[in-house]
Amino acid sequence: MVEAGLTGWLDMSGATWLGCALVLALGAFVQRATGFGLAVVGAPLLLMLEPRLVPVVLVLFGFTVALTTLRHYRHEVSLAEIGLALAGRVPGNALGLWLLVAAPLAVLEKVIAGSVLFAVVVTLFRLRLPVNRATLFGAGVFSGIFGTVAALSGPPMVLLLHGLSPDRLRGTLSAFFVVTALMTLATLAPAGMVSAWHFAMAFTFAPGVMAGSWLAGRIAHRLDRRLLQGASLALCTLAALGLLL
Repeated sequence: MVEAGLTGWLDMSGATWLGCALVLALGAFVQRATGFGLAVVGAPLLLMLEPRLVPVVLVLFGFTVALTTLRHYRHEVSLAEIGLALAGRVPGNALGLWLLVAAPLAVLEKVIAGSVLFAVVVTLFRLRLPVNRATLFGAGVFSGIFGTVAALSGPPMVLLLHGLSPDRLRGTLSAFFVVTALMTLATLAPAGMVSAWHFAMAFTFAPGVMAGSWLAGRIAHRLDRRLLQGASLALCTLAALGLLL
């Protein structure tokens, strides 16, 4: 009786909820240990388990992580790098919303898989592009599309700004993500894609996310960071390829 009531409240099976909780805990662990991972790990795996969680729950947790990071690196924020990118988010968010509304799930799976594979390529190869008004605006557009569809706002901006010092990059990106997470929620809410259920689910997953982050803080320094990052990228790649098949 209790299990049935809990399942009804969650609006998903207990096994599905547990799987999603483990995915988010893993994403939080990787995020804390390597500096990326919550959305890259979470988006393809959550889409397989419970598509309704993508992108809203990931956006909520991404906002929390970015806000925490911004507290530590707020003096490193470079507004010159994010102003035009934020302007690009406006049409990017609109295009992302159009995809969510108009495209069938099979197409969204391909878009999300492509976004994840793009993130993997950016992480592995660190391609260098010129930073100018056009590329900043373009990065904002693609960030808006990927962020609205799958909460993957980061890769286009990382591709452009990875030449900044580590602290400047963390501060600038965290400020960008705080603003863009709110923009994404403001884009999705009028379309009926943000509900109390999403906030309730985020609340139930929060202990697992905090546990994953805490565990990484305790043991990540004992692990080979490059090996951990490689394993995470391999997992992301396999999940993305699974969505493409």
